[in-house]
Amino acid sequence: MAKLTGAIHLSVHSVPILIVSTIILFIGLFVLIQNRKSVSNVVFFLICLCVNFWLYGSAFLYPAASPETALRIYRYVTFLGVSFVATMVYLFSVVWLKLARIQKWYAVLGLLGSAFFYVCGWTSPDSFPGMYHYFWGHYPHYGIINVFFLVFFFGYFLAAFCNFAIAYRRESSPILKTQIKYIAAAFVISFMGSIDFLPKLVYWPIYPIGYFCVFIWIMTVAYAIVKYRVMDIETVIHKTLMWAVLSSLVFLPIAAGFFFFKELFIQMPPALSSLVGVAVFWGLMIYAKRIQPWIDHFFQRRKYDLERVLIKFNDNLVHLKGLSELVAYIMQTMRDVLYVDKVHVFLKSGNERRLVRVDAVKEGLSELSADDAFIVWLEEHDDVVRVDFIDIDPRFEQIKKQARDFFENLSIKVCVPLVLNGELMGLILLGQKLNLKIFRTPEILFLSELRHAVTIAFSNSIRLIEMQQSLQRWNEELEEKVKQRTRELESAQKQLIQAEKLATIGTLAGGVAHEINNPLTAVLTNAQMLKMTPHTSDDEECIQLIEEGAKRCQLIVQKLMKYARKPVEEALLSEIDLNRVVESVLAFLRYQLEQENIKVSTAFGSLSQVRGIGNELEQVVTNIILNARDAIKSAKRSGVIAVKTYEQNGSVCASVEDDGVGIAEENISKIFDPFFTTKDVGKGTGLGLAISYGIVEKHGGRIRVESEKAKGARFTVELPKLQGAGSPV
Repeated sequence: MAKLTGAIHLSVHSVPILIVSTIILFIGLFVLIQNRKSVSNVVFFLICLCVNFWLYGSAFLYPAASPETALRIYRYVTFLGVSFVATMVYLFSVVWLKLARIQKWYAVLGLLGSAFFYVCGWTSPDSFPGMYHYFWGHYPHYGIINVFFLVFFFGYFLAAFCNFAIAYRRESSPILKTQIKYIAAAFVISFMGSIDFLPKLVYWPIYPIGYFCVFIWIMTVAYAIVKYRVMDIETVIHKTLMWAVLSSLVFLPIAAGFFFFKELFIQMPPALSSLVGVAVFWGLMIYAKRIQPWIDHFFQRRKYDLERVLIKFNDNLVHLKGLSELVAYIMQTMRDVLYVDKVHVFLKSGNERRLVRVDAVKEGLSELSADDAFIVWLEEHDDVVRVDFIDIDPRFEQIKKQARDFFENLSIKVCVPLVLNGELMGLILLGQKLNLKIFRTPEILFLSELRHAVTIAFSNSIRLIEMQQSLQRWNEELEEKVKQRTRELESAQKQLIQAEKLATIGTLAGGVAHEINNPLTAVLTNAQMLKMTPHTSDDEECIQLIEEGAKRCQLIVQKLMKYARKPVEEALLSEIDLNRVVESVLAFLRYQLEQENIKVSTAFGSLSQVRGIGNELEQVVTNIILNARDAIKSAKRSGVIAVKTYEQNGSVCASVEDDGVGIAEENISKIFDPFFTTKDVGKGTGLGLAISYGIVEKHGGRIRVESEKAKGARFTVELPKLQGAGSPV
């Protein structure tokens, strides 16, 4: 029993060393767990492990029961950490500063040198000739071999400091310079603990403060990890530190109690010692069940608060109506929870490669290009970005300048991409916090979780808007098609009514013409016979009137016969040049029109041929020109008739425009009705335009009329272009 108690003997000088060693070990493990694949994290953990061997060995070295026991502890445990710590610090500088390609062999030599001196410490008495005894306990005496070790030790520490100094001087990034500054300062503080070597070389009772220096070192590194994201760690490390400290405050007093009262515990009756053991066990259980969760909650209360906000946010999303309500709710949540001075929301505009700002604030940019290099990077990586990570995250190496410019131009601190199925839907941009603090990891995690729900909500809102717009567009198109079909039906109805009128009147006209034609022939024959017999001058005048009246009736009958005539056979149709038809009519009427002070202007286009009957088309053009003449003469003494031919929409067209009296709006729908005329009694039969309408319709075309009262009229004949015809002649 005496040997066992002597082996675990502790002193008051050992307790702070054990506490610091435990904290350093926990922090080293924490850093390693955060990113096991990072070489920097692994080497940092090895440094913490070396320091742990050194400090744990020292804690048991000081109060060792004998110099021999103390020497064994130092040779095999403490010196393992001391011999490798300098080369590990140098290796960390090489790995963290990315100098492995240049200095890797120096690091390898350092590790071999550390192994050499450690083996010498086992085997050679010139390494540790003996032990000193100071007021704090046993302490080793360094021999000649360890003098060379100290040269090796300080040489590699100095090489590490040179690496930090050169990197600091060459680095242009403010964030990286700050990182190097803190890490270098931390190792300088730890190096001050080298004063512990003096009592090992000569008998000099200077209390070893190395453990306190490495405690300041680990706290400085922890601060750099939290504030400047050294070694790719994105979480608040103070929780781990406080957990280690508070756990130490619980467990170490128990250990100290067993240590100081061990003789009492040994002399206790078995029943009482069992009772004490049970009490201690239940005390630890209460701590684990009650106190430790409360400590966790205390240090993670921000995280728990954000989780509750996230749950409430997701519940409220289903009650929002419309895109504007969603944007307003997101902005209000960001301001209330994260205390930011500004929030910008940009959404993708349809299929265009641009992001349009949809928040209500009017200052700043109104849109962003989705082809911007940094925005393309966001779409590919789909990750929340903090501005202070740009200079230290290797993922930004290729677009560091574009990313920095993006944040500076918009004066923002955090960018939250909204990506759905690999496609960027929008961005949420957050400005500076009102308390000027940085965004902590729980807040970044909160944004990462929240953006998934926001992205889906935005996607649904945009889809709903697109569906509403499509539905409105379809309704408008449907209304337009209904109006167009209605116009076509009305036009078809008018044509059917007109065709029915023409067919009915044509049948009637044919019968009337046949009935009237025979009496007219008898009247004309008798009138001519009377002219050949002797008669007086008065009789001559009467006979002349009879003959003129009969001829006039005969002319009307002929027009009625033409109107009622059945369509000609297809064999009578031929290829016709409409320009020649118009020229032929104008050649016949030009002299008559000039005598009546009416000028004719022509504009003939290059036309394709049409299929039809030439004399019938000539009759159509003649009727329209004569109507134009009558319209001019009704309004004034002179005027102009403009004749034009052209092709339009697959039809061959001829238009006749006059500057005459025009057609009243209420009469336009009636002008093609048989016997309808606006001329004075005796000056028109009302059959010319009706016959023309029938001829054009028979040729597969149509006649359009445009007119305003007192401003003239324009008649346009449209005939289908001959199918398979060559180029226009």
